[in-house]
Amino acid sequence: MYGMLLESIQHFVQEEYGEDVWSKVLEESGFRNAVFTTHQVYPDRLIPCLAQACSKHSLQTNDDFLCFFGRCFVRFFTHYGYDTLIRASGRYFRDFLNGIDNLHHQIRFSYPKMQSPSFYVEREDVGGARLHYRSKRCGFGYYVIGQLIQIAQEFYGLELEATILTDEEDASGSSGCHLIYDLRFDNTPYQNAQAARRNMIEHTDLGSVSCVYLFQLFPFSIAFDRTMTIREVGEKSRELFGGEEMVGLPVETFFLMHRPRVPFTWDKIFILQKVVIELECLNSRFTKHPICDRRNSASTRNLLLKGQMRLIEDWDAIIYLCVPLLSNLQEMQEVGLYLTDLCLHDSSREIVLAGWQHGARLEISYEKQEERSKKLEENLKKRDEWKQKGDDLLYSMIPKAVALRLRNGEDAIETCESFDNVTVLFGEIVEFSELCTRLTAMEAVSCINEVFSLFDKVTDSYNVFKVETVGQVYMLVSGAPERRPDHAENVARAALDMMAQVNGMTTSDGEKIMVRIGMHSGPVAAGIVGLKMPRYCLFGDTVNTAARMQSHGESGKIHISEPSNKLLTGHGFSTVTRGPMKIKGKGEMNTFWLLGFKKEENQCQGGT
Repeated sequence: MYGMLLESIQHFVQEEYGEDVWSKVLEESGFRNAVFTTHQVYPDRLIPCLAQACSKHSLQTNDDFLCFFGRCFVRFFTHYGYDTLIRASGRYFRDFLNGIDNLHHQIRFSYPKMQSPSFYVEREDVGGARLHYRSKRCGFGYYVIGQLIQIAQEFYGLELEATILTDEEDASGSSGCHLIYDLRFDNTPYQNAQAARRNMIEHTDLGSVSCVYLFQLFPFSIAFDRTMTIREVGEKSRELFGGEEMVGLPVETFFLMHRPRVPFTWDKIFILQKVVIELECLNSRFTKHPICDRRNSASTRNLLLKGQMRLIEDWDAIIYLCVPLLSNLQEMQEVGLYLTDLCLHDSSREIVLAGWQHGARLEISYEKQEERSKKLEENLKKRDEWKQKGDDLLYSMIPKAVALRLRNGEDAIETCESFDNVTVLFGEIVEFSELCTRLTAMEAVSCINEVFSLFDKVTDSYNVFKVETVGQVYMLVSGAPERRPDHAENVARAALDMMAQVNGMTTSDGEKIMVRIGMHSGPVAAGIVGLKMPRYCLFGDTVNTAARMQSHGESGKIHISEPSNKLLTGHGFSTVTRGPMKIKGKGEMNTFWLLGFKKEENQCQGGT
């Protein structure tokens, strides 16, 4: 299907349901970042997929949305001037129904790859009509209903009720579907047309037209009787088949019903007298061969004839009044015809010449549009990739929950909160100043980067957030901004892992790298402060105490406060008292060493 159908859906879903819903619908349909362009061809399954995705975001069903999509298309194609074509197709809604296939023929030159469905009216009455619909695409029955309802209402001021009587596989031998609709509307013009026809028959005084003259006017025409046997053919039709005798042979020997997609029988043809018919010439001496570059030809089929079937009651036969269906000079030459073979009284010659003149320019414009569309899709993908990189960088500086609040328009100060209990950790590379005197500046930077990179990997494995690094000091927290009852356990596990990761690391001159860690639990205030280079900061005495635990600790050990020790008790951690310590700015405090996990300790004791 062409992109114009999808453009209409996108426009009205965004208008009536919002941009967010449309983005979700596209993503659920597997077409995220898709950019629909008018002349681009897309998979037929896309519209049913969009309807199914839309139904998940509302109380309406798939069929409701298919009907809505059909109405959207009618409302949308006015942007392209097709409303003028609809209004000009007939004075009444019945005229439109009888001429739907004819409209498809008119727009096939603008959309050469279009696989349009086939419609024909089986019967009419003053209360409506019975409409047949055949298509290679299945699942669009309610989409058609939406189109018909909107056209009846918008262009003819009618209220239409449409019911699907049958929905089955196409019995004509090709894959697809065949639906029959019962359409109820005010069809008074049908009664008036019948009366006018009877009046003309009763009052005309013109004589009959000669058979010879009729076939001269329509040199490609064919006449056949109820047994589908050819009674007469025009001169040009004979030339297409090398002048061989065609009269008296079955019509299906030379022609195949191409459109509409119905069996080629007398009964079916009889009810299609108001529908444009296409026949494909079989076994002619101008059989077309496959073309490498299909862009320059509308089709690789044999010659198609387009016209109207009319019953001639005096002959008890149907005559097919037709002309060759050609788009440009190349296609005309491929089937072995010349301009002089085409009738003067129709537009065949003009269509062929116009197609030749404008085909190249249209092709160039179309290819440029395709290139722009692909480029736009690539740019949208790159935008998503860079957006993801930006998000990753942002979330490494600010907790994701806080960042989302800022994106939603909250002021930075509104992100500041009080937390009753969190656990803060400080880790420091011991004797870093002395290390800097032995190493070059770049070697020192490389050393600290290696250590802190290991710490970053550790933080990804536990429910902790890296707050900042200041010089050789690394700070993290658990319990903020996400409140967690197990914050002390998370920090303790991270501290033990950090110590294990550093164990065995050396500087470039072979000296062992030592780390000192301290942790404390208590209340803090936290949030984003400042306008430039925003960071998630912690405030309160708990932060100062955790820093003192680190500074008063020992190399290779984890120094914890009494509140942290209480929170770890009973959770499988092994700690040992260090005793009362005088802590700068705090006075005397009971502190502890975090040794590891009890099960590890027991295993070590059992192995000695």
